[in-house]
Amino acid sequence: MKVCFNGAVMDEREAKIPVSDRGVLFGDGLFETLRAYQGRPFRLERHLERMREGCRALRLDYDAPSHEISGAVSDLYRCNVVSGDAYVRITVTGGHFEGSRTLERSSRPNVFIVVKPFEGYPEEYYRRGMRVIISRVRANESSPLSGIKSNNYLVNLLRKQEAKDRGADDAVTLNGAGFLAEGTSANLFMARRGKLLTPALSCGILPGITREAVLEICEEYGIPCETGDYLPDELRTADEAFFSVSTGEIVPIGEVEGNRIGFRCPGPLTTRIADAYRALVRRELSL
Repeated sequence: MKVCFNGAVMDEREAKIPVSDRGVLFGDGLFETLRAYQGRPFRLERHLERMREGCRALRLDYDAPSHEISGAVSDLYRCNVVSGDAYVRITVTGGHFEGSRTLERSSRPNVFIVVKPFEGYPEEYYRRGMRVIISRVRANESSPLSGIKSNNYLVNLLRKQEAKDRGADDAVTLNGAGFLAEGTSANLFMARRGKLLTPALSCGILPGITREAVLEICEEYGIPCETGDYLPDELRTADEAFFSVSTGEIVPIGEVEGNRIGFRCPGPLTTRIADAYRALVRRELSL
């Protein structure tokens, strides 16, 4: 497989992050993942803008130039993907560690891009819904990292492992105040009496690009939607629930802690949002 490493396309075996890289030593850096449809990344510029915001917050000297990233994605798509959709990941690391255990860096970050055939979530997730638990690992809504896709992803892996150990597909996180936050790698939505509910950004969640698109869809189609602070029981007793995630789109949630959500999965509002999201993708990418 070919990758793009610091602007050059090469075999993945040739792309090496040195052991002195701050990403290796401290998890210093951030990343973005997105989906390309028939070779065309969906909302690439919005993902890059979020990356730029994260770089500014971490004082990383990298501005994610759109034309360079887009060109690299196109080159890698031709190299690695015969046809169909692709998984795209853009990773920025802190670069060479020179002794300063602050955010002050004199070296350039290392940047690599991976594009590979899209595999997607298991089809049964969309047919029966994901089985989720409420994780014991809380989110810190006051942390400046809560809205950044940091390379230090261990806390998410802890939640995902907890879900697996408890026989579930994924976990929903609570914040320090006990309110619902998000999934391990996705934003959370619930439906109640025809209205969508989703945790507010102040709950310590990632400002998801797909979440943003769902809110746009609600406005366009006149679907009532609100953001706020919600307790776990509001998920357990919801009529419907789903995750929004760039790679998997709209993924229904079928049960929480072993208890079914609603009367059928996916529910009518989840299906409507999923159809509207695919229509939005086709419209924006002219597919």
